[in-house]
Amino acid sequence: MNKVLIIFFSIILYSLFVGSFLSIYIKINGRKRHKIEILDVDDVSFIEKSIVFFRNIIDFFGYYFYILCLILSRGFFFIFYLLFYILYRITKIRFFYKAKDFVYNISEKPIYFLLLMIIIWSILFYQLYVYKTPDVYYVEDNSESEEVVIDDNLPENNNGTNISNEERNLYRYYSNYSLSDIDFKKLKNTNSDVVSWIIVDNTSVNYPVLKTDNNDFYLSHDINNNLSVGGWIFMDYRNNPSMENYNTIFYGHNLINNTAFGGLANLFTDSWFKKSNHKIIIKTPEHKYIYEVFSIYYSDPEIYYLTTNFYSNDDYLEFLNTIKSRSKYNFDSDLSAKDRIITLSTCSDDNLGRKVVHAKLTKID
Repeated sequence: MNKVLIIFFSIILYSLFVGSFLSIYIKINGRKRHKIEILDVDDVSFIEKSIVFFRNIIDFFGYYFYILCLILSRGFFFIFYLLFYILYRITKIRFFYKAKDFVYNISEKPIYFLLLMIIIWSILFYQLYVYKTPDVYYVEDNSESEEVVIDDNLPENNNGTNISNEERNLYRYYSNYSLSDIDFKKLKNTNSDVVSWIIVDNTSVNYPVLKTDNNDFYLSHDINNNLSVGGWIFMDYRNNPSMENYNTIFYGHNLINNTAFGGLANLFTDSWFKKSNHKIIIKTPEHKYIYEVFSIYYSDPEIYYLTTNFYSNDDYLEFLNTIKSRSKYNFDSDLSAKDRIITLSTCSDDNLGRKVVHAKLTKID
């Protein structure tokens, strides 16, 4: 919401600043100030006096609201008036002259300004929070450079308008699985790219994990390989499904309906920090890996926390200490160069950054 408010109020402040100077210059004379109606106390009842009193208050504030809107309207439309005026002076095209007059006329009618502000607010809100704009950046492997498009910005909204029932139900369906229900043979029949299963304590994150030869496909395809705005949870293509890497990375969309990695929002609350066991389980066909969260934070889009290979133990330890220091909460975890970690990455709610979760391996069953 911050970005919407900044843009919207920037427009308002600009309009107020310019409109004030314009109104002082041309003098406000579109309406006469409302005169307060005075009644003879002896001739009217209490109810009548009350009605007149409240009507006077409404008219008083209504008048000054009108004046404020008129100032804002003049300021907002002035830039368009000036543009058409300059174009007319340069080209002498009659259209620009008429457009200039049209803009002036609507600037004197605040209702058009109010309607336009509603439209602008709606467009900004839709673009930033319902249909999120693309965000492309690059992830570099220390051994080779590959372009990875991380796009956590597909159409998402709270009531699932842009997510079909079938897509939404797929996430709901798998989230009801227990560990004993997981059958990798059946999952492989559904999709041969299934490599593991992820469960995050006290969240809705409880899904099969996919992996292919790129980090693009499952941003826009579900576990059935159908096109899906919700995509699916997947492992970074550079990682080994055997969980042997120093840093194994999982991606998922931050769906506002609390599916996919939308459930990671719980981790950023005091309640989760105090009441959860901080565990993340990664189950593969061979083993069950238990991880303990040691860092959660918001980040600008970057490649640092997505590093998978390290030149030395010291290099890796420096990486661990850096991501630990970023944490919103102090998990009081000890880290060493022998630790293997996982990273969960999704877009932040405002789509300006990332939500990041790191956990270290504590047990293998």
